[in-house]
Amino acid sequence: MPKNNDILNFQAFIPWVSTLKQLDTEVWTKPMSEGKWSISEMVSHIMNWDNHILTHILPFVRLGKEISFPNIDTYNRKAAVYAKSGITQSALIEEVIRTREKLVAQLVEMPDVLYNAQLNYSLAFLIEEFVVHDNVHKEQIMQFINKCNLE
Repeated sequence: MPKNNDILNFQAFIPWVSTLKQLDTEVWTKPMSEGKWSISEMVSHIMNWDNHILTHILPFVRLGKEISFPNIDTYNRKAAVYAKSGITQSALIEEVIRTREKLVAQLVEMPDVLYNAQLNYSLAFLIEEFVVHDNVHKEQIMQFINKCNLE
């Protein structure tokens, strides 16, 4: 898939996450099922990975270095803790939007040769994978919201 399509798909998360501002706080913070994350934790999780791309992956790609990832479980727990830290629903959503906008802007500016560079992973591959990741979580959130609306 061409770079512009990847970025447009990645950017499409922004208007969708904005719609979550309308959610009742109880739905926003309620675990989606026993022992699972709430919508707020899942949204924080997505933002946390956007931050990792911004602060670690893009600088490594610019230097031609292999891309690295933190311990996934630890990193995901950090996002859940942040969602429960007292940050308001609207503040978290605005932070998610600003983070994604910053990431999209940097991806747009990334030269194609770096975007497609074959390190251990290419940025092109990772962005496609993160679009899929976003969509999986969006679907989980939408199913939960629909379930809450039926109750």
